Amino acid sequence: MVQETIKIEGMECDHCVMRVGRAIASVEGVVEVDVSLEKKEAVVDFEDNRTDSGKIRDAIREAGYEPL
Repeated sequence: MVQETIKIEGMECDHCVMRVGRAIASVEGVVEVDVSLEKKEAVVDFEDNRTDSGKIRDAIREAGYEPL
């Protein structure tokens, strides 16, 4: 299991947080996600044999936000 913190540009409200959280959670292999509006980041626990950081970042982009 791997934990990664991803800074996210463009989140401005609770709806943004929910949208990003759902997008990340939908990636196969993601075990847990905690999105913070205050810190503008997501802390993601995932199984590195089932997914990778690139797929998680792609999901964030598809939701309309920019991972940094």
